[in-house]
Amino acid sequence: MIPFNEYIRKLIHLLNLAIPFSYLYVFPEKWVFVALLSVLTVLAILMDVLRHKVSWIKSFFNQYFGFMLRSHEEEGKLTGATWVMIGAVISIMIFSKPVAIIALIFMSLGDTAAGLIGQRFGKHKIWDKSWEGFFGGLIVCVIIALNYSSLPLTVSLGGAFAAMVMEIVPIPLDDNFKIPLGAGAIMMMLSTPI
Repeated sequence: MIPFNEYIRKLIHLLNLAIPFSYLYVFPEKWVFVALLSVLTVLAILMDVLRHKVSWIKSFFNQYFGFMLRSHEEEGKLTGATWVMIGAVISIMIFSKPVAIIALIFMSLGDTAAGLIGQRFGKHKIWDKSWEGFFGGLIVCVIIALNYSSLPLTVSLGGAFAAMVMEIVPIPLDDNFKIPLGAGAIMMMLSTPI
């Protein structure tokens, strides 16, 4: 059974869709959006640093958000939310707009599906994840790719596969960082004419 706090984490993860949709509809100018996200990212990093250094901030943070933290986030490291911001800023800065948008959608929806399906149905382990989670996330990413008309289908499908490979491979980086950057890099390579 999946703990309640994991459902809350995944619900917040779905709210990360606000980033690519804001880039698409609200702040379409790349550098304006990068500037805004950069400020928010610095604030998130600052909050993460302060929650480990200042006792009243730590107490406040633990009271309202502590139940959602994973063990590595409690041990002086950045939260997944901060890694979302870092990954989003870098993705939007270095990738084309269509690539950045779908890479961030893969991170939000694909990673959420992989986590929930893997925890609920995962029986066949690979590293610290499961094949069930991998294929569940991949199906979600493929559905996104099939419905995303801003890139050629082969590029979007390559990104969908890359996103879930980045999710399952035990690279010691946060999924919220490595999924959009890994998927985006593959899609940029597939988009570039030889």
